[in-house]
Formats: sequence, structure tokens, C-alpha cells
Amino acid sequence: MSERNISGTAPAGAAALAALAKARALLEAYGPQLAADAEQARLLSEYFQEILRSHGLMRSKLAFDACAVCAGQGGGASCCFEGAEDWYYPLLLLANLSLGVEPPQGERRPGDCLFNGTQGCGLVARYGICLNFFCPELFARLGEAEMLCLSRAVGRELEAGRLWEECVGRWLIAHGERGWI
Repeated sequence: MSERNISGTAPAGAAALAALAKARALLEAYGPQLAADAEQARLLSEYFQEILRSHGLMRSKLAFDACAVCAGQGGGASCCFEGAEDWYYPLLLLANLSLGVEPPQGERRPGDCLFNGTQGCGLVARYGICLNFFCPELFARLGEAEMLCLSRAVGRELEAGRLWEECVGRWLIAHGERGWI
């Protein structure tokens, strides 16, 4: 990771790897307690259901297929560029780990996000811009009505994620944990 991140302050991926280390430490320290907390478990389940709904909709509309074609082109996809991984923060990566998803960290194509692979994003809980960005080609392919349907599903997913993050954040603070902030 020799390139600089989007702000030019550190190697691309450095902040993502630090956030991932914090997320792993949180899961190791508090995973069983968080999973046993009824409200957190309910909200994580609801978040995952919204993820499945939006991913299913994107799959049925062939949006994922279009994105995979673009991602496979030389230089990677413009929406999944190197440095985008540094937007990810510990709680969002903790959501992935809590859902059993191990974020990819292996070799990547030059110019790509650390989490982007040959099949697209290796995360299920994704950053807002990663979900809300629809390139002009995809918009033209799907049309306004289909894009509105996708946007609404993404909005529900993001809201469910926000509610889970707030719940976990309150729980962590109540238990004296501030290392994730």
C-alpha cells in the first residue's frame, strides 16, 4: 500500500487496518456480552435483514453484475477506489465481524479499495457512500423508477445500521469502553 490515502496523510489502507484492529479487539473483549444483549441482538438481526433485502434487490436488478463488470476493467472501478477503505470505522467493521464476515485484506488490484475483490465488495455492512453511489451508467441502465426502488432499500439498510451502531455505542460507553471513538 504505497499510495497515499484520499487526504494524502498516510499510506492508503492504514486507517482501515487500524479500524479493523480496533473492531477485532472489541469483538474479542465484548463479543459474547454484545451478542447476549437483547436489544443489540435484535438490532443486528434487523440490520442484517435490511442488508439481505437491499443486496437481493441489487442482485435481482443485475446491479451487482454491472458493478462486477466495471470492477473487472483495467484500473478498477471508479467507485471502489484505493483509499475508500479508510472511510471505514471500528463500529462498521465490528458489524461485519459480528455478522461472521471477515474483511478481505489480501492482494488487491492497483487503484482498488482494500475491501474490493473480483466479486465486488467483500463486506456486507458498508459505508454510506459505498451504498448510495450509483454511477451514471448504472442509472441509465436501470432507469429512474428502479433507481428509486434501490435508493429506498439502501436508505432502510443505512437506518438499520445507524440504529445498531447507536445501541452498541451506548453499550460500550456504559461499560467504560471509549477506544472505538
